[in-house]
Amino acid sequence: MSTHNEFDITIIGGGPAGLFSAFYAGMRSMSVKIIDSLGQLGGQVAELYPDKYIYDIGGFSRVLGKEFIHNLIDQARYASPEICLNETVLEVQKQEDGSFRLTTNKGEHFTKSILITGGIGAFEPRRLTALGADFYEGKNLHYSVKNLHDFRDSKVLVCGGGDSALDWSLMLDEIAEKVTLCHRREGFKAHESSVGNLYKSGVRSKNTVCGKRAGRRQ
Repeated sequence: MSTHNEFDITIIGGGPAGLFSAFYAGMRSMSVKIIDSLGQLGGQVAELYPDKYIYDIGGFSRVLGKEFIHNLIDQARYASPEICLNETVLEVQKQEDGSFRLTTNKGEHFTKSILITGGIGAFEPRRLTALGADFYEGKNLHYSVKNLHDFRDSKVLVCGGGDSALDWSLMLDEIAEKVTLCHRREGFKAHESSVGNLYKSGVRSKNTVCGKRAGRRQ
C-alpha cells in the first residue's frame, strides 16, 4: 500500500505517549497518523497488563490498565488520526522539500514531521527455556495476564521480583486459591510500598539466595 496523502505529523508508536501526543497535535489543528507494529493501540499496557491497576499516574489514585488506555484512545479521537496497526517502520528518508517518506512492511507513508514514541520498542516476553515449556504456553504458562478472572480459584506461581510481579501477586491474592511469589534474589525490586503490602498479604513468597531458599509466609 502506498499513500501519497501527506500528514502534518506521523507518530510511530501507539502507546500512552503516542496517544496523548495525537490528541495534543489535534489541539494544534494538525493532521495526524499513528503507526504501530502491534495489533491494537495501547502499547505495553494493553498487551501485558490491561487488567492490572496502575498507581503512578497523576490524577489517578489507581486505574486499571484497560481503562487508562480506553480513556487515552477516546481522547486521541479528537485529532481524528489515521491509524495503521500491525505495521512496522523499516526506513525513514528525508525528501528534498524537508518532508519524510516512511517505508513500512506494508507500504509507504508521507509526512511533514515524525514523532517517535516507541517506548521500549516492539517487545517479546522473556520465555522460559525449560524443555517442553512452549507446549504449556497459553494453557498453564503465561507471560502476561489478559483477564484476571481466568485465574479464579487457581493455584498460581508468579516468578519475578519487580513491580509487575508484586502487583500481579497482590491482585491475584484476592481471587486465586493460593499465590506463591518466587524470586531469584534476596530482596524485591518493586516499590517499597508494594513490598510492604506483600508481607501483609496472604501471598507466599520465596527468595533464592546463593542456592539457599528463604521463605516467608503471612
